[in-house]
Amino acid sequence: MKYSLTGLFSLLIFLFCVSQVNADLRTISPGGTVFLGEEGLDISATGVMNGGQIGWWAPGSSRSSDPTELMTVSSPDSFYVSPSAFSGKEGLWYSWPEGSPVFQVKRPQVSVRVYDETADFDATGKWIPRGDAVSFRISSNVYEANSRGGPDGQVDIVLTSPEGAKYSSVSGPSGSFSLSGIPLTSSLTSTGPVWSTGGVTVGTWTVQAELSMNRIKDNMPDLGAGISVPVEVLIQNVNPLIKAPVAIEIGTPEPDRTPIVTQTTGPAYSTPVTKPATPVQTLETQIQTPAPAFTPVPTPTSTTEHTIEPTPVKTPESTPVPEPTKAPLGILSIIGAGFVLMVLRRP
Repeated sequence: MKYSLTGLFSLLIFLFCVSQVNADLRTISPGGTVFLGEEGLDISATGVMNGGQIGWWAPGSSRSSDPTELMTVSSPDSFYVSPSAFSGKEGLWYSWPEGSPVFQVKRPQVSVRVYDETADFDATGKWIPRGDAVSFRISSNVYEANSRGGPDGQVDIVLTSPEGAKYSSVSGPSGSFSLSGIPLTSSLTSTGPVWSTGGVTVGTWTVQAELSMNRIKDNMPDLGAGISVPVEVLIQNVNPLIKAPVAIEIGTPEPDRTPIVTQTTGPAYSTPVTKPATPVQTLETQIQTPAPAFTPVPTPTSTTEHTIEPTPVKTPESTPVPEPTKAPLGILSIIGAGFVLMVLRRP
């Protein structure tokens, strides 16, 4: 008898394991959570038959009254939680008229952040030093689908390089890591350090999370619902907050134009730097100095020597003394000649 109980217990464990292996993210248990946009669900285990009805009561209404909304199920083994039919009607749905819980409808939510595991800080929208190990942190309520069992993941990470290339996997300290079908273990799931950025392209990378489970991202592409709002990180060796030194470049002026002086931002005392391929013209400020009051001395040559005479100094003049009046020499000569003639004519 003891052997039989042991064998029965082993059989139950085996059947449980088989059921867990056969279960997947499509199979819904009675009262289980489904999300807007999911398709291909199997709700047969809830007891709803082909052509059966399910009902929803608005918040505050009595379950003793007729449902606020009624819906006919045509294919319980391939059920679609249509956003157009179920949006605004989130909550528990029951079979009608039996009143048994079928499933609970929720609106999916997802967001992603980038974390620098090497430096231990949230790098979302910031700079990551090239070479650091990076993890992705996904916030979502779709982790509740884990209760369905199965090995499939619920979310994909879309990693886009600065050139626009999309990556399906990354390499990290533990080797290659697939960015598709990542299982969500809780409301905040971290991948751990899965991406080593040592050899990646320098520039701005874009990261986005998509709920791939049962095509939610295709049927519910709203940002924040089926697809997360994209985030960016800058990966490069140099901190972008460090500015380059100031450079002042003086370009060669064109004819009849003012010389062009280009200055980048920075301290005013920086040394001018000229462009290598452009001839540089030195700009000088000429100050006009008044000429000296004296006449410059000519430079002597080898053939002629000039002597600069000093300017005579004028002294005060004395009052001239008048001299005696003298008879003109011609009158005296005539008088003398007349006197001689008179002497000669005397007897």
